[in-house]
Amino acid sequence: MDTVNYKCPNCSAGLAFDSKSQKMKCEYCGNAYSLEELEQLAEQQDTVKEDTTTHWEGFEPEQWQSDEKSNMAVWSCPSCGAEVLAEKTTGATICPYCDNPMIMPEQFADTYRPDYVIPFKKSKKEAIEALKKHYEKKPLLPRVFKNENHIEEIKAVYVPFWLFDLDTAGRFQYDATRSRVWDDDDYTYTETSHYRVVRAGKMKFQKIPVDGSKVIDDTMMEAIEPYDYADLKEFNLSYLSGYMADKYDQEPDDLTARVYERMEQSVREGFRDSVECYETVTTKKEKITVTNKGQVKYGLFPVWFLNTKWNGQTYSFAMNGQTGHLIGDLPVGKTLAVKYWFKHHIPLTLIMAAIVTALRLKGVI
Repeated sequence: MDTVNYKCPNCSAGLAFDSKSQKMKCEYCGNAYSLEELEQLAEQQDTVKEDTTTHWEGFEPEQWQSDEKSNMAVWSCPSCGAEVLAEKTTGATICPYCDNPMIMPEQFADTYRPDYVIPFKKSKKEAIEALKKHYEKKPLLPRVFKNENHIEEIKAVYVPFWLFDLDTAGRFQYDATRSRVWDDDDYTYTETSHYRVVRAGKMKFQKIPVDGSKVIDDTMMEAIEPYDYADLKEFNLSYLSGYMADKYDQEPDDLTARVYERMEQSVREGFRDSVECYETVTTKKEKITVTNKGQVKYGLFPVWFLNTKWNGQTYSFAMNGQTGHLIGDLPVGKTLAVKYWFKHHIPLTLIMAAIVTALRLKGVI
C-alpha cells in the first residue's frame, strides 16, 4: 500500500510537524516551512512501490490467520522502500528502519478523512518531564520506583474522536433541606425544614468528544480532557508528519450510548449546581430528553502514551498533547501505606478517645 512523507526542499530529509513552531521542520538542516509553503510539494509527492517478494524452494511460509489478516496491513516506506507491518487503523507512523515519517493518505480518503485536527503542542521532552512531575507529592509511591522504573515506550498518537452536537431538555425535582439549631437551659433543639425544588430547562451541547477506537481506553481519554477547541484546525495531512495516527474503527451509531451517558451526566450536574443555599439536596425525580440530534464531525486529537516497567509490571500513562494534563496509575508501597495510616489515623483516634474519656469523667456522656 502507498504512503507519503514530506521531503525538505533544502536537503531532502524527512519533514516532521514541530509542536513548538507549528511548522514543518527538518531536524537535519534546521529549516522550517509553513503548511502553505508545502501544499505544492504535497501535490507533487510521488509514492514508492517496491515488490520484495521472494520464494525459496522447499520453504512453506505460515499464513496469517483470518482474524489476524483482517486487522493488519503492509505499508511501503516512501523514503527507504522498506515494508512496514501495521494495524489497518494506522494512519501515520514512523518507519522503524530509516526513522522517517510515513503517512497513509488513503486511510483518510472519502469517509475516513477527518474534518478537524488539534495539532500537538507538547513535545516528547515535555511528556517525560510531566511524567516525572506526576511522581512528586505521592506519599504512597515507593521511593525506588522513581529511580528504577524505565520508560519502555513513549509515542505521540493522533487519536480519532467523534464530535457530537445535541440539543436536550431536562426536568428535575429535588428534596432540599435547611436546619437551624438553638439551645435553652436544658436542651439543644434542631429544626429541619424540607423544600420541594423544581428545575426545568434546555441545554445545547456542541462537539461532545468520544474516542472512536476500540483499543483505546475511554475512561483514560475522558480523564485527560478538556481540549481547547480554539486550536481546532481544518484537517491537513501535514499535521500528521512525524507522529502516529489512527483512524476510527467505531461508527457514530456504535457510540450513541456513550454520548448519551456523557450528556446526561453533564445535564444532571448543570441542573444540580443551580440549586443553591440549601444544606442537603437529594434528587427525587428526573427526566432528560434529546430534542434534536445535530451533526457529527470527525477529528484527530493529540495524545502522548507512556509505558513504564517496574518489578515486572507495566504502568501506563496518557498525556493531553495540547494542554499537558497527564494521568496514570502508580504502584503503592505496602510499608508506606501502613506508615501513612498510622501517621494520619492513629493520632486522630487517640484524640477522639481522649475527648470521650474527658466527657465521661465530667458526666456528660
